[in-house]
Amino acid sequence: MLKSLIAVVLGSIALTACAPLLTGQMAQAGYNAAKGALGSSDDGKKTAIGQDARQQKLQSVLNSVEVGQSVAPILEKMGEPPKEKTGNERGFTCYEYPAVYSATDAAVIVDKDGKVAFFGNSHCVTEMQEANFIDKGKYASNAKP
Repeated sequence: MLKSLIAVVLGSIALTACAPLLTGQMAQAGYNAAKGALGSSDDGKKTAIGQDARQQKLQSVLNSVEVGQSVAPILEKMGEPPKEKTGNERGFTCYEYPAVYSATDAAVIVDKDGKVAFFGNSHCVTEMQEANFIDKGKYASNAKP
């Protein structure tokens, strides 16, 4: 009986010590499964595969983009001109591709000095708002005064 009690206590201690490890592994496994099912990446900017060949191609290109990467080869890989190209006096340029994520959800690539500053599901009119370039705006740290 004493041996059984010792075995139970030692087993409980072993399981308790491993609980954070098991929980972390299970959480990571769940995260990886969800990520794979949604076709998203760690940064959350990428989405599930599109409905048609065009959406799939554009999403595939965007899924390979990284901030800081040269923008010229990305624009070439997109295989079509952007619907909108907008720039500002702070040196940022926004390229918008319509209907990439859905019929109404466009994709944008924002560059600063030829390097990707942002990409994802948005519109140039949203990204190029002055508030994004001042104070604590999204691009303020890279904006020229």
